[in-house]
Amino acid sequence: MQLTIQTLFNDPDIVSATIDRVLQTRKDAIYWQQYLTFRKTTQRVFKDYIGTVTGVVAGSINSQYGEKPIRERRNIGSGYGEVAYLGDAYQMSIDRLSDLQDLIDKYNAARTQDQVTALNDIISFIYDDYRQVLLAAHKRMDLVVGSLLMTGSAEVKNKDNNVDGTTLLSIDLPFKSITPAITDKANFITYLLNEINALKPDYGAFQKMIMSRATFVKDIIGSSEFGDKFKMVLGQNQFYMGPGVMTSEMASQVFTGIGLPAIEIKDDYVEDQDGVNQAIYADDRITLLPQDQIGYMRYHTPYEATDGVPGRTYTQADGDLLVCGYKDKNGRYLEYSAEWIPQISNPNKIVNFDLSTMNAQ
Repeated sequence: MQLTIQTLFNDPDIVSATIDRVLQTRKDAIYWQQYLTFRKTTQRVFKDYIGTVTGVVAGSINSQYGEKPIRERRNIGSGYGEVAYLGDAYQMSIDRLSDLQDLIDKYNAARTQDQVTALNDIISFIYDDYRQVLLAAHKRMDLVVGSLLMTGSAEVKNKDNNVDGTTLLSIDLPFKSITPAITDKANFITYLLNEINALKPDYGAFQKMIMSRATFVKDIIGSSEFGDKFKMVLGQNQFYMGPGVMTSEMASQVFTGIGLPAIEIKDDYVEDQDGVNQAIYADDRITLLPQDQIGYMRYHTPYEATDGVPGRTYTQADGDLLVCGYKDKNGRYLEYSAEWIPQISNPNKIVNFDLSTMNAQ
């Protein structure tokens, strides 16, 4: 088979092999997948059930021949969600295409038994191009889900640095929000323990609480009473660890020892469209989660899958993300299309502490 750049980016077998290589040797972690899993929706606008019936009302005790009282089944709230449209086209530079053409020429000139090695060299070369198109949508959802988890809301404008731009995505969730006062800072751990105990009858037990590293250092290790709690749980003979070497595992041991959820520190970043690394998880926030899996990434198959642009070959990846390559008078491009939106199943069972007021001084 004579290989050309055109067939390289349009042959389904080659494109699938390249995508498989990227997925198997993925360099970048996808953070949102810790909390959500893919779930298909057949409609772009879908019914979104907010919350679940987590408790059952005690049944009535009746006399032997008494009538059973009529009760209404406890329902859950509902609303509507709509998938967001994601997509970018990446132009390949002339220099990179020239290098790729050299590899293709070597493949075409190689003997049949050597063409497998030559093709692997080509796939390794274009690996990073496909990595860009396969991970870009995931990285956007990392930012959206991280914002939802820490603040209960997320907003995306037409450009990351365009404060006054058009809002393309806006989500607000009914989290339980608690704002400690400045006076709570001195005994913040005790305050946190009392608040969580007060929440248990209505919210149940929380598996973990997540926070940024800056919040962990400032408000947990930096708490004036943390040292006393540390020695109380680990014993007077334990070597006292300073804030600089205290780990989240040690802090979690202290917290679970006094009846608080385990701590999970978040220190993850995503590069935005301007090349600036954005923190996924906001500072001055602590979020209590009942478990890791809190919902779904709802996805819809893009329209191009059934009625694509003539001359383009589309290949599907996870979440029905479509990848295709094409050429016009301005150059050659790789692009992706996806229709995703995060759906938090029980937002009314998630609690968020806003520490901005407490840390104002």
